[in-house]
Amino acid sequence: MKLTQIRDFEVGKSIQGFYLCKQKHIRRTRNGDIFIDLTLQDSTGTISAKMWDMVDKFQNRFEQSDPVAVKGKVDEFNNEIQLTITQINFADDERYKKYGFNPDDLVRTINEPIDDLFKELDRLISDIKPKKLSELLNNIFKKYNEKVIVLHGSEDFHHPERGGFLKHLVSTAILAEKVADSYSDIDKDLLVAGCLLHDIGRVKEYDLGLEPTKNETGHLIDHTILGREILLEEISKIKNFPKELRLKLEHIIVSHQGNRYQMNNSQFKFPEALVVHYLDKIDGQLDMMLRIIEEDSNPGDWTDAKNYFRTELWKI
Repeated sequence: MKLTQIRDFEVGKSIQGFYLCKQKHIRRTRNGDIFIDLTLQDSTGTISAKMWDMVDKFQNRFEQSDPVAVKGKVDEFNNEIQLTITQINFADDERYKKYGFNPDDLVRTINEPIDDLFKELDRLISDIKPKKLSELLNNIFKKYNEKVIVLHGSEDFHHPERGGFLKHLVSTAILAEKVADSYSDIDKDLLVAGCLLHDIGRVKEYDLGLEPTKNETGHLIDHTILGREILLEEISKIKNFPKELRLKLEHIIVSHQGNRYQMNNSQFKFPEALVVHYLDKIDGQLDMMLRIIEEDSNPGDWTDAKNYFRTELWKI
């Protein structure tokens, strides 16, 4: 059984392979006919897919977030390739392992070794001087270790791979060290801790599976609120944790995304909160830009303009 990865899809070619069903929607055409609208993923990329025929036969054989065995043909629509599916079934080891099914092939993973990132995380925490602050960080990351290892930084934007969450936190904290070394008025320990904690609420936002899936809590409550809950819960276990430090960490977590409806930055009440916000944006948007350039298939020196930045990007 010859398997085709998404990066090797060519228009006009028939394919078969194993993929992760990232999204599944039952929709209707203008004529009222039912079709299945899907997004499929493997470790090499994602693709939009449609199933037009025999929908009644296949629509209940799999669900969103399932690994699936697929047969189909690669087509082109609006100058983008997509897959027209002819067969699709839930994939499991018992039935499909002999045909080459391996769940690890369906999930994108960061290039850096997770162990190396954890060593750097430990180094960042151990370098923090206030003992109660380093104790807080150690407690949180030990408690949520299992999710920290596998979570992505985001589902569809920056660091969308297994391990991307940890990479994002470590990367922003390393940037924080360099910024603090350049500005004597910045509290380096607070800034590094803020970068490590700014997205910690995401560990409550997702349930673990082949790929983390947003749960009901994550759909209903923003990760900044969940992060504040984690912070306060763990601080309550540390005797005489400084009140001012607690308030500053709370503010960094709840404000780090900024106010998307305002053009100014008045929501940041002290310098470290402002810096965490911008380091988060720098690391996230730089990851997205580099990824867009790397994955672009356009010939020549410029990417397609259909991307997050809504402009052609220079590949040189």
